[in-house]
Amino acid sequence: MAHTVAGSVEAVVEQFVARPDEERFAGLFRVLAPQLMVYFRARGCEVSVAEDLTQEVMLALFRKVEGLRDVGLFRPWLFRIAKNELLQYLRRQGRRVETLDLTEELGAANWNPFAGLVLGEWLDCLPSGDRELLLLRYVDGFAYHEIAELLEMPMGTVQWRVFQLKKKLAEHFR
Repeated sequence: MAHTVAGSVEAVVEQFVARPDEERFAGLFRVLAPQLMVYFRARGCEVSVAEDLTQEVMLALFRKVEGLRDVGLFRPWLFRIAKNELLQYLRRQGRRVETLDLTEELGAANWNPFAGLVLGEWLDCLPSGDRELLLLRYVDGFAYHEIAELLEMPMGTVQWRVFQLKKKLAEHFR
């Protein structure tokens, strides 16, 4: 059944990219908005902020879709827009933000969106850039090639980093 859902999302995306109109955009919004909400909430945004950021991302998507070179890279392209919206939001809030790379800060050094949660305790032992990599893989459900595209790094590096981070977490919780 999950394959059918993914297939329908891909079909909605392909239809919208082929002919971006308001009706197809509404369908796209229905399937992508929940994913964007999870993305923003997993990074510590309040529900109202996550809703606002989701709307901003979807509006940017509508305006920029003609610039998409490869429909197969739609999801990393979309979440790069989401990442940029989140970083802009954090800057406006006065939180320190650095350029996205493996040592990225998604806010001030002491800002932890998972504080008080079991997942937060697990991820607390990792730098924020490493947390982001695991969030993309295991919370957002990105494939390795999508993470590689989003973070602009080789897929082998992504795979190796995730493997090493899982080992690090396993050792930390022995």
